[in-house]
Amino acid sequence: MEMGEASKDQSIFRLPWEQEDTNSTLIKVAFISIRREIEATLRPFGLTPQQSQSLHLLALKPGAMNADLEKLLFIDKSSVTSLINGMVKKGWVVRRDHEQDARMKRIYLTEQGEEMCKLFSTAIKQAKDKSNQALTAKESATLQFLLKKIIKAYE
Repeated sequence: MEMGEASKDQSIFRLPWEQEDTNSTLIKVAFISIRREIEATLRPFGLTPQQSQSLHLLALKPGAMNADLEKLLFIDKSSVTSLINGMVKKGWVVRRDHEQDARMKRIYLTEQGEEMCKLFSTAIKQAKDKSNQALTAKESATLQFLLKKIIKAYE
């Protein structure tokens, strides 16, 4: 598809105010499309995107604390607490006392959480790869460069 063709194809827009061909609108529509694909991929596993992200982060960083998850997942303290409580009930994670401060807890995956992580990781990778497969390597590198530039403008 040529650069000008994207502006001609209004079928990607879902809401009346998304008729503009602005960077922010296109980024939003792409994000929503990818998120929906991920949600559909996770549904058979009984997982939400935040649960899968949390399990993935805990696999990478065992012993993370609530504050770590707040920063990494971009959610507030009460949301992290609710998220972790739900995953504790499902048997995916456990809280353990912090070695230096018993008031703080570290969060670890259980065996069941590790298994769940292995199950959905491949499925999530396939869902995310869809966006990479739509572009050539050069287009992908250009897109990443441009998106990083936009992100930096908001930092």
